Amino acid sequence: MPRYQFITNMKNRNFFLLVAAVTLASCNSHSSYTIDGTVSDSTLNGNTIYLADMASRNTLDSAVITNNKFKFTGKADTAFVGMLQARPYHMNLIVENGNISVEMGETDKLSGTPLNDEMASFVSAVDSLNNLFMAKQQEIVAKGLSDEEASAEWDKAMLSLMPEVNKVFSQYFDRNNNNAVGAWVLANWGLEPEQLDSIANLSGDVLKANPLVKGMLKQAEMLKKTAEGAMFTDFTIEQPDGTKASLSDYVGKGNYVLVDFWASWCGPCRGEIPNIKELYDKYHDKGLDVLGVAVWDKPEDTQKTIDELGIVWPQIINAQQIPTELYGIQGIPHIILFAPDGTIVARDLRDEAMKEKVAEVMDKK
Repeated sequence: MPRYQFITNMKNRNFFLLVAAVTLASCNSHSSYTIDGTVSDSTLNGNTIYLADMASRNTLDSAVITNNKFKFTGKADTAFVGMLQARPYHMNLIVENGNISVEMGETDKLSGTPLNDEMASFVSAVDSLNNLFMAKQQEIVAKGLSDEEASAEWDKAMLSLMPEVNKVFSQYFDRNNNNAVGAWVLANWGLEPEQLDSIANLSGDVLKANPLVKGMLKQAEMLKKTAEGAMFTDFTIEQPDGTKASLSDYVGKGNYVLVDFWASWCGPCRGEIPNIKELYDKYHDKGLDVLGVAVWDKPEDTQKTIDELGIVWPQIINAQQIPTELYGIQGIPHIILFAPDGTIVARDLRDEAMKEKVAEVMDKK
């Protein structure tokens, strides 16, 4: 079940929302931007803070935090979603021409330009939704239910909260359907690929051309092409020793194959290795193959981690973003189970769900 379900009645926009969208898209007349920032944590003085583009993930600029302050200046031909990062803190903003004010720390504040005022309002609304979910979660935990009962109770709670979630996201999309805030709304809505296609058709030309939205639509298309039941999509990666390795070297060869897309720096990825090893030890002699595909990582770091963790199954190293783009993967670990003929049995498997799925198919053999 998707985190947020798309509300189909998107065409019934009222006049106020349309006027608001036009106003937000057009009322900024500055020719450059200035980001004046304050960091509440004084231990970050002397550290570097980075400004990045969320769509490309490229670092655009950096500054040194001095006396709890920093500043960025530049020019944005078109407003876009950016990210400020000074570990362990990060926050998102709209990089648009004008004077932008930010405060970073345990509590973030954003203001100064029309789109950033709207961005701050959206973030506050989402925080309120998160508080509702946390309160409901605490309420369920306090009942002392079994895992099965708690899971059923949580499913009911999700259904009861969805109308309010949909209402908030729909309202913010309606009045930002042609600017960069709308891109951030879509990025956080959690829509299924088909739902994303539908809502994107309601966007204005500026939002449709937004790189973040274009990337989301491309990812959605890849997810549809690599959904459960689809045949595997092959890729070939040059290995550090000069040889080439392809997914088709392992998948579609007559065995079930569990493929782990991972990276050495990823804590959750490392956490799944013992679970994968358990499955490998239990089922490998019965026809289960395991393959690791190292993405977004340095080959030397991958190899060091392979040695440290005692990983014995084969690896495709230095794959970078090639397979993640083909399979629409945004986060790792992402584990996919392929059938003997190469079709996708299940994807995004983790922990107990992964063990149950593998046991289900292997015990039928």
